[in-house]
Amino acid sequence: MKLKHGLVGACIMVLGVSFAAPALGHGLASAQQIRALGSGAAVRLDPSDSSPVIANLAAGATLDWIGESGPYHIVSIPGQPGEDDLIGYVLASEVEIVGNVSAGAQPSATGSVIPDIHAQYERSQARRSAGLKRSFWGGTLAIAALATTQVVFAAGDEDAYADSASHQAAVDRHSTAATARNVLMLSGAGLLAWGAADYLLGSRDIETMEGELSTLADPALDVQYRDASARRGSGKRRFTWGAIMAGGSYATVKWLPWLGVPDRADYDTEWEYLSAVHRRDRTETANRWFIGVGSVLGVWGALDWVLGSRKMSEIEAISRVSAAPGQRRIPVAGVGPDLFVRRALGRTEIGLAWSR
Repeated sequence: MKLKHGLVGACIMVLGVSFAAPALGHGLASAQQIRALGSGAAVRLDPSDSSPVIANLAAGATLDWIGESGPYHIVSIPGQPGEDDLIGYVLASEVEIVGNVSAGAQPSATGSVIPDIHAQYERSQARRSAGLKRSFWGGTLAIAALATTQVVFAAGDEDAYADSASHQAAVDRHSTAATARNVLMLSGAGLLAWGAADYLLGSRDIETMEGELSTLADPALDVQYRDASARRGSGKRRFTWGAIMAGGSYATVKWLPWLGVPDRADYDTEWEYLSAVHRRDRTETANRWFIGVGSVLGVWGALDWVLGSRKMSEIEAISRVSAAPGQRRIPVAGVGPDLFVRRALGRTEIGLAWSR
C-alpha cells in the first residue's frame, strides 16, 4: 500500500515539474525589463522623436520589456487600477536591458528576419537616391558621347583639308568615334533605365509606407533643417558651375581671335580658309552645347538654392516661435490659449488652441 502511494506521488511530482517548467519559463521571459540610464528618459506614444511623450523615467526606473522597433524599445507602462497597461517606446540609447533573458525573448532577435518599417523606409530612400544618381550619370554619359562625336570628331567637306588623304583620315576618325559613341550611348541608356526603375520603385514604396505611418512623412525639424541646408549648398554649387560653363564658353568664343569668324583675306590658300570655317562651325556647335548644359545646370541649382533657403528660413521661424518665452500660455479669466506649432500633411500650422 505504501509502495502504491509512493508511485502515485512520484507521478504527480513528475507531472507537476513538467507543467511548471513552461510556466517558469514564461515567468522568466516576462521578467525581462529595461532600466533608465539617466533621469528624464522619454517614453513616447509611437516610435518617432516627433511623437507625444506619455511618460518620463527617473534614473534607475524599470519597465517591462516587450520588443524592439528600430532604435526604440517597446515597453509596458502599468495602468491605473482597473485599466489596461499602456504600450510605449523609449530610445535604446537611454536605457539598458536588465533581468533574465529567455531563449525566445532576446531583444536582438526582434525584427532580425524582416526589417521594421523604419529600416524599410531608409532602404527605400537609399534606393530612390541611388536611382536618381544613376539616371543622371547615364544621361550625362549619353549626351557627352553624342556631343563629343559631333564637336571633336566631325569631318568637314573635302575642300577643308590639304589633300584627299587628310580628308579620308578625318572621315575614318569620325567613323571610329561613331562606333564608340554608339557603345557609350547604349551604356548610358541602360544606366538611365536602371536608375529610373529604382527611382520609381523606391518612390512608390516610400509613398506606401508614409500612408501607413504618417510619422515617416514628417521627420523631426532638425532632420528637415539638415536636408534643406544640404539642398541649398548643392544648389549653390550647381548654379556656380552652370554659370561658369555658359559664361566661360561664350567668353571664349567671343574673345579668342583664333576661334572668331574667319576673313578670306587673312588666309593665303583656299583650303586654309575652309579649314578655319570648319573650325568655326565646330566651335559654334560646342558653344551651343556648353551654354545649353550650363543653363540647365544653373536653373536647376538656382531652384534648389531658393527652395532650400526658404525651407531653412521657415524652420528657423518655427524654432524662434517655439523658444519665445511667455507665449506658451496666456491666462485670461481662467481661460487661456495654447500656442501650437505642428506639421500636418506636409504643411506647418501655427495657431492658438483655447481650453478651460
